[in-house]
Amino acid sequence: GINAEYGETIQELLTEKLLDQLPNIVHTKEGSKIAQRCIWYGKVKDRKMILKSFKGHVKDMACDPHGYLVLCAVFDTIDDTVMVRKMVLNEIQSELDGIVMSVSGRKLLKYLIAGRESSQTHSQVIESLKVGEDNAISKKDPEVRRQEILKSVSPAVVKYCVENVESLLLDNSTASLIPMVVEHAGGEVSEILTALISHLNSETMESYPVHFTLKKILKIEGNKLGEMMIGQVDTETVCGWVNSNRGAWTVLRVLECVEGERREGLVTALKKAGVDSFKESAGRDALFEFLDK
Repeated sequence: GINAEYGETIQELLTEKLLDQLPNIVHTKEGSKIAQRCIWYGKVKDRKMILKSFKGHVKDMACDPHGYLVLCAVFDTIDDTVMVRKMVLNEIQSELDGIVMSVSGRKLLKYLIAGRESSQTHSQVIESLKVGEDNAISKKDPEVRRQEILKSVSPAVVKYCVENVESLLLDNSTASLIPMVVEHAGGEVSEILTALISHLNSETMESYPVHFTLKKILKIEGNKLGEMMIGQVDTETVCGWVNSNRGAWTVLRVLECVEGERREGLVTALKKAGVDSFKESAGRDALFEFLDK
């Protein structure tokens, strides 16, 4: 087919000179497309050479709106995931600070962790990356390849979220990484939830990024996060959250997700205090309407 012929034409053009130059051209739209095609249609030895040429440039590529797509093509295509880890993922892991702070870097992390989830990656980007799927060189099942890469990178990203939860929650754009990691990283994420809970107080409860993050995670892991919240925070503190509109909405969502003695204790305490002992807000009213059912 046309793609096979196209692949052969590209292979003839893949001279060592061009491959060495790839890191210098990936920062433009056209250069990025050329590099993606070299990765898709290059032979195994060419792909290895391409990865070698990326050494030391991975962070710059990850933080670039065209460059990050080239790395996505690497994750989609190269079967030797051990080599990908050595030459690309290790550098990403050691540069997470800068990557997380960059718009394109966050897009790269979302693609790395969540794959082609339409809630995390724009459909146009997914379509443009699908072009390389029918190359003749990649043999591994795409899902197996994806899982190997995820397994390799996920512990470092989870650890990063645990250690930097406070700074991630300062802004909506970085806070959005936390629910994404909780949902898609696989493995044990309770450490992230514990770190998140230890950051909660009456002040942070009113912050939009914190509110948004809790709302998202309660949708994904409601029972687990809810149980941990009322298990690790004393009832008096949780009642205090109801004094802010966002805090009250969060308490309502938690009550919808959990059951058991701790929940009953909280419900009793709230009813005993009564609606009027809390600051007036839409969240407070919704919560007490729920309690009166």
